[in-house]
Amino acid sequence: LVSRISDFDSKRIAVLLPFRLDRVNTDSIADTMKQLENDIYLSTSLDFHTGILLAVDSLKRLGISLKVDIYDTKNQMSQVNYLLGSKDLDESHAVIGPLMPKNFEHVATVLKRKNIPIFSPNLKDLKLSENVFQTLPSAQLMKSRMIDFVKKDTTKNHVIIIADSKHVAVSNELKREFNSASQIYSRKNKEGKDAYYVFEEDVSEKLQNGRNVVFLESANYTFVSNVTSILNSLKNDEQEIILVTTNMNSAFENDEISNYHLSNLSFHFTSSSKSYNDGDHSGFVKRYNELYGETPNKTAVKGFDMMMDIVLRLSVSDNIYESVNEFPITEYVENKFGYKKRLSGGYYNNSVYVVKYNNLNIIEAN
Repeated sequence: LVSRISDFDSKRIAVLLPFRLDRVNTDSIADTMKQLENDIYLSTSLDFHTGILLAVDSLKRLGISLKVDIYDTKNQMSQVNYLLGSKDLDESHAVIGPLMPKNFEHVATVLKRKNIPIFSPNLKDLKLSENVFQTLPSAQLMKSRMIDFVKKDTTKNHVIIIADSKHVAVSNELKREFNSASQIYSRKNKEGKDAYYVFEEDVSEKLQNGRNVVFLESANYTFVSNVTSILNSLKNDEQEIILVTTNMNSAFENDEISNYHLSNLSFHFTSSSKSYNDGDHSGFVKRYNELYGETPNKTAVKGFDMMMDIVLRLSVSDNIYESVNEFPITEYVENKFGYKKRLSGGYYNNSVYVVKYNNLNIIEAN
């Protein structure tokens, strides 16, 4: 969008984040540092804020004037109502946040009266009123994209679905998509409860020569560790194994899971963002490091990408809503935004990356 900037008038953006600064003991450096480490609301808000500030700096370099109002919601509805009543939110060209679902939907409802667009950085499956922009793709969309990706793989010989007892429905859904697939479920203990493991022979007897695509559907890190270890041991020159999942969750990122195994299995999953490449975005990383003394995490990058996209859209179109049609897909450091409108409602991000582990890095998959 940079080459198409036509409106250099000042843009006003409001950002609502749950810093909860009233809880921070600024008289004690040790207490403040401890709070920064342990308070997820504070650390997330600050990370997101750093990305926004860097975007403001980048936009100013492009000649775009900005007024950015940063508000602390304290993660309280009473504070949100206070901000709505006493601050100039209705003078904003766009609003980012709040991060909590109830707070966000309340602000969206109030701002809807003046048709002010409001962007959610972190929430899925929102109630999409006409002024809402959901920047995260829905869970269903992520699942569908992974299924479509595997379907397009003409080199696969066989599909195997491994799931625990809590993911039987997903396993059966995948079976309907891949009729010839083999299904494997985690073993039960003597009481009939899920024991979250399989035996090596449970898997080996289902493997075929050639390319085996294995769906692993679980949110239990013990089971993920068990299965990935077995798959890694079974992979050989005759039986290639590609690991995929329709739901990338914290179980796959647990310390018990070997990244070497995931990399060896070319683990594929869908994501709302990709990992930035230092070479491609060296200027961004360098400037962030100069300002904050560290490399940006995903939350900081999301703050940067969102702020850049919102302000640039306001600078190339008459309004955000028109920009969606004029510029269907935009892409930044880690995130891309391809908004689609619900028939009766707001906008959701229809852009999803398929990424994979490759030599201990996570790259976009083709």
